[in-house]
Amino acid sequence: MENPEYLPPIKLIPIEDATVNREITGIKRATLTASPTDIRWIKVLEFLRSNNLAPNSRKLYERELKRFLRWTQLHYHELRSRHIGQYKQYLMEEFCTQAGKPLSKSSINASLAAVKSFFKWMCFTYPEIITTNPTMGVKLEKIPLPPAQSLTTEQMQLVWSALQYLGETKLRDTALVHILIHGLRAGEIVELNVGSFDGKLLFLPDTKTNEPRLVPLRSQSREVLATYLRSRSEHGEELNSQSPLMISHHASYKGDRLSYHGIYFAVEKIGELAGIKDLHPHQFRHTYATDLLLLGVDPTHARKLTGHTSEKAFRRYTLRSEQEAAIAAYYRAIGEDQEE
Repeated sequence: MENPEYLPPIKLIPIEDATVNREITGIKRATLTASPTDIRWIKVLEFLRSNNLAPNSRKLYERELKRFLRWTQLHYHELRSRHIGQYKQYLMEEFCTQAGKPLSKSSINASLAAVKSFFKWMCFTYPEIITTNPTMGVKLEKIPLPPAQSLTTEQMQLVWSALQYLGETKLRDTALVHILIHGLRAGEIVELNVGSFDGKLLFLPDTKTNEPRLVPLRSQSREVLATYLRSRSEHGEELNSQSPLMISHHASYKGDRLSYHGIYFAVEKIGELAGIKDLHPHQFRHTYATDLLLLGVDPTHARKLTGHTSEKAFRRYTLRSEQEAAIAAYYRAIGEDQEE
């Protein structure tokens, strides 16, 4: 009778199948070479998801936070103000663009602002991980207030004339410019639906500042927008309140919602026809804000119409109106006509 405690010796049988051997070797190699996931990045992704960022802002935050995490291997709870100060010095003195040029002050500020915003969120959301914000003692670079990139009356006349030379996109692009001259951001226009227009006002429920906004349209703009929508209905499109207000004419996306890049491309084309170099959508927003102040609209009301929350950011638009008012006051004081 065999001993029940006896176990036969283990025999190793070599696998001769070359395919199986390759698969096993591949698994081992993949296990050895696969780079581990940076757990710090998981928090960055959560931060990006939890904030209602515009597409361009999200890309900027993602890029800048990736750059910061490549620079340091420290965990969040190990970071101190001196480390953020060292990172700022790195951006100022060592980091270069792909063209080999140092970062501008505004680019440095954009990078630091992304890092500051992230750590503010971390301190609020995960106080058990990080109790003190390491970015608190690091200041942004001081840069002069950039002038408003407003279009002149002559340039706007060139834009209106250029629209007449468009073909298939004439009605849409004319409506687009009429919306742009009311100070909307390109990203805000992308999100507009047919139901956002009540025949007189545009309702923006989701803006860059996370605050709903009503934008009153002048009569001519209301008529242009109504004509554009009526034309789409006459061409067989079934419009409802959720239909996109602006649609694409691109062959691959015809009838789809006009994208952020589609708006930029349309404006660039108008600029080429008008002979205005590097025309971009935001210039219409600058023009609108400047014109509001030149018309004498109270700055508080103007900011409400444009959706600016920062007085400092809005300051660039008040400079020209203040200068114009000062010049007019001077001529009144000396008894001369300003037009002489």
